[in-house]
Amino acid sequence: MKRYFFILVLCPFLLKAQFSITPFAGLNTTKMSEEYSGYANGGNYGIAGVEIEKQFNLNRYFPLNFSLVTGLSYLSNGFNRTSIFAISIGSGSYSYEATNLEMRYLQVPLIARVNWRPFALVEDWSLFFGAGVSINRLNYAHISEQATEVSLTLNKSGLLPPPTLTTYQDSRDVTSIAVKNPIFQRIEFGMKFKHVQVTYRISVSMQDMYFKGIEKTWQVPSGDSFYIKAHNSRGITTEKYTEIVLGWRFYK
Repeated sequence: MKRYFFILVLCPFLLKAQFSITPFAGLNTTKMSEEYSGYANGGNYGIAGVEIEKQFNLNRYFPLNFSLVTGLSYLSNGFNRTSIFAISIGSGSYSYEATNLEMRYLQVPLIARVNWRPFALVEDWSLFFGAGVSINRLNYAHISEQATEVSLTLNKSGLLPPPTLTTYQDSRDVTSIAVKNPIFQRIEFGMKFKHVQVTYRISVSMQDMYFKGIEKTWQVPSGDSFYIKAHNSRGITTEKYTEIVLGWRFYK
């Protein structure tokens, strides 16, 4: 009896479900965990995809409803960092570090979203907040690094000898040792106005994104590699990115 009662209650609710498809494009900004201060700035990259949303309405004029969201997007992102450090001649040295990381992902989000109409009678405008995960598929990963140090130390006679130059560099495809299917926790908020949707997302990796074992063959020593030093200091490499996207909604 209880089962039939539940079905009777649920059926009108499901009949009020609204289905929409939203192609979108936008900008991704990627950061990675670093040795000292949380996250280091990375780079800005384009993102494009489609979002599928099923929205459940309890009542036409009720200001709150919820929806389930999935979809597919392509992201070619990465991380770029350059560091220059110099101290005065006499004790002196000059150092340069550059790290470049390239990645290509397919992203499938699974998001629960709460939608709010501030004005119940205005059906074409609403705000929303969502939370869930993004299941990513890594198709490609490449890293390159360079570390250069120039020593400029005065000798005992006070003369400046020729500088000593030390350079290390390496560049390689690391897809085989990367995390193939990382999961990112995601929160988002945005606005819907008629067919237009604007969304701001924050995603943080839930696994260690470090290229396991790279330090064994990497030609840049651990003490000079930003990527390896950052992982060793924290014991984990975390990827964080924000996205702002603009979409156009089609209703079914």
